[in-house]
Parts: sequence; structure tokens; C-alpha cells
Amino acid sequence: MSVAVPESAAALRASRAPRHALDAVVHPNPYSYYASLAARRPFDFDASLGMWVAAGPDALAQVLRHPACGVRPSGAVVPPALAHGPAGEWFAALVRMNDGAAHAAMKPWLKARLAALQAGRDSLAMLDEASQAACADAYLVCGNTPAARLDDFVFRQPVYALAAWLGVPSTQWTEVYEDVHALVAAMAEAGKPAPVEDVLTRAHHAATALRVRATRWLNADAATGTWLRDTARSAARDERIDFGALIANIVGLFTQTHDACAGLVANSVRRFAQSLCAPPPLVERSVAIRLVSDVIRFDPPVQNTRRFLHASAVIYDRKLAKGDTILAVLASAPSGTSADGIAWTFGLGAHACPGRSPATTLAIAGVHAILSSDADLASVAQSTAYHPLANARIARFAD
Repeated sequence: MSVAVPESAAALRASRAPRHALDAVVHPNPYSYYASLAARRPFDFDASLGMWVAAGPDALAQVLRHPACGVRPSGAVVPPALAHGPAGEWFAALVRMNDGAAHAAMKPWLKARLAALQAGRDSLAMLDEASQAACADAYLVCGNTPAARLDDFVFRQPVYALAAWLGVPSTQWTEVYEDVHALVAAMAEAGKPAPVEDVLTRAHHAATALRVRATRWLNADAATGTWLRDTARSAARDERIDFGALIANIVGLFTQTHDACAGLVANSVRRFAQSLCAPPPLVERSVAIRLVSDVIRFDPPVQNTRRFLHASAVIYDRKLAKGDTILAVLASAPSGTSADGIAWTFGLGAHACPGRSPATTLAIAGVHAILSSDADLASVAQSTAYHPLANARIARFAD
């Protein structure tokens, strides 16, 4: 008589198709589901989610380029849970959360400033140093538990590395990360029906602290010749740039980096760990470059984004009303193979992320730091869990 061997929880999750596009973000392998969605229902209303869902390159392009589609609901730039306090004031000034004049003035200028971040030899050495500091601090926080340290590192490293690259003094990296972490947690919490008040309170304190720090960086705290000091000089010469908005958006660079780069690093490390047959030899930076490039194409961190109808419109031959919501499933469209091809995880149109190149460089530094360390990747190779987020796919190594 044969006895059935129970399937593991991971195997069961992998065998079941996602219930909907939000469930797919944390599924072990959602890409056949995404392909089916793009082929069979490229633009349709999902009653279980209460919103329209766009999948595949054609539907996504129509949504992301449509002038009636805004990045926040009409009349509600700030989530109500964050509205009354410093975190809400910060959120309201973010260029990526605004349409119209506020977006048009700051976005091109900020894009040009980000293009000034060069990945030369000195910059790469600086990013490597910051990544090692993140390794050390992850050990201090999590101790000798490889999976927990890795989970901490993938969020901490991009913030440390970005801080170093911009010119933030190393003595502030830990506090900056903690405040950024608090802000990002509050943005996720604010979308829940009953957000935890303590999470929101910490975010208000963090927003105040980061605003004070960013003001000092632009004034005098950052070293001469750094990106922050050059940006301050550039802003002083341009009467169109509001200094308060600039401060908010510099903080916004860190909050955008937190999840997006964590996904690039974590998903790359998991990809490498699952390919191991033996302990890895000395790993060249080129391996990290290839891993991050593959993750952008095949397992991207930002899987979806939302758009809100500011006016009635016809999109993909369907009539939508003002106030409707669209879930744009970025991961359902194949990304190009060339460096300048479309990488849907970074968006498209007026609100496409201008930080593709810096984000890739930050993630490569993080992946290289892990692959060059004595991290026990074999112990986390079989993990299939992801952090429970609605739009970011970030491999989770600790149960």
C-alpha cells in the first residue's frame, strides 16, 4: 500500500494559480498567469479587486500615456491616514505623486540631476564601502542568522549606497535608513482599512527628521563636490525650483530606492542561490551585472502600479468613468534585451522612473557584496516566500 507524501507549502503555492493580479506579486512563479492575462484579458474589469486591470504592452502603453490617468485619485493627493502631519506634507510634494504643473516643473529637472550621477571608479568604490557597512550593520541587528541578515541587508544596502553616492556623511547612514524605513512602512500602512496609529506616528517623526537632514545636506552638511552640493547650486540658479519641493523629492529618492532596489538585490541573490551546485568561487562584478539585468527582465521588483481616472475616457475600446481605478500590471509585459529598451518595471510615459541607471548600479553593488561575502546562500536557496506587498516583488529569506 502506498502512502501519499504531503506536498510542501511552497509546492502547493506554486501549483495554484494566483487568484488575481495582486495575489500574483507574491506567487512563486506568476509569469504564466501574467502571460495568460495579457493574451486573454488585456484590459478588463476585475470585480474581485474593484478596478480595471491592464496587462500586456499595448494596454499598458495606452494607460500609462493617457492624459486622463493620474497617479493619485482626483482631489486626494495625500492618503487620508497621512494627511494631517509632516509625512502628509512630504507626500504632497513628491513629483511622482503629482500631475500637471507640479509634476512638469520638477520632473525634467530632477531627471537631469540624476543623470549627473556617474558610476566611475571612485563612485563604485564608495558604493562598495557603503554596501560593506550595510553588511556589518545587518549583522549587528540580526546576529548570526543568515536568512534574517539577508532580509535586513537587501533593504538597508540600497539606502546606505544611495546616501554615500549623493554625499551624505557616513555617520548618518543608519539613522537615514531607519527614518526611510519608517516612511515606507507608513505608506503601505496608510492604504489599509484600519492603519496602526503607531506606524503613522513614527512616519511623521521620520519625515520631520529627514527634512531637517536634507536641508542641512543642501546647505553645508554634504561635502564639497558631492551630488547634493552640486544640486543645491543648480537649484539656486533656477528660479523655477521650489526649495521645499526639492527637499521633499530628495527624501523621495530614498523612499523609492527602498523597495525597488531591495527587490532587485533580493531577487538577484535568490536567482544566484538557486543556481548553485557547489560553493561559489570568487565572484566577479560582471556576474552581479548579469544577475540584475536578468531580474529586471524576468523577475522585476515593481510588478504593478495604479492609475486613477481624473475624467471619463475610452481606453482600449472600453468606456471608463471619472474616479475609476486601473491596476497597470507592469510585469505582464516583456522587457527589452537592450540597455536602452523598455524595462516595464520602471514604468512608461510622463511618470516613468528617471532612476533606472542609478537603481541598477546600486543593486549591482549590493548583489556583488553578498556574492563576494561568506554568506551561506545554500541555506536560503530553497526559500520561495516574498514580502507581503501589493506592488513590489521582494524575495524573503527568513520564515
